[in-house]
Amino acid sequence: MNPVDLLIKEHEDIERELLELETIMSEEIINYPNLIHTCKKLHTAWDVHERKEEDIFPILSKKGFSVPIAILHFDHKSLRNHTKKLNDAIKSGNDFEIHKALDEDLKDIISRLREHIKKEEDILYSVLPIDIELKI
Repeated sequence: MNPVDLLIKEHEDIERELLELETIMSEEIINYPNLIHTCKKLHTAWDVHERKEEDIFPILSKKGFSVPIAILHFDHKSLRNHTKKLNDAIKSGNDFEIHKALDEDLKDIISRLREHIKKEEDILYSVLPIDIELKI
């Protein structure tokens, strides 16, 4: 699979996890095992995805495509603070803190991830079709 197509497919996988998190948040009683599982799954998927982007976007830039690499890296780093707050709340076991983190941090994480994915896809769709030789 073309690396650009692969990144777009991964965006779809990440969106599925975001929808699952929204479902979890909408329930009256939080399913903590599912919340933890889905957060871990999203975290793993995002880390793998991020490493691929760090390889692909500089190559696209060198090939003459307009890629705002600094902005994309900033977006990734800005999500980590919200993720830490959410993880800390879950680890605390405090229901109030968890609900607060879901309402504030998780909603913000979901919103920022979607915004970030939109930025990336604007870039990725502008380069399709392209054949990039890259091992990922």
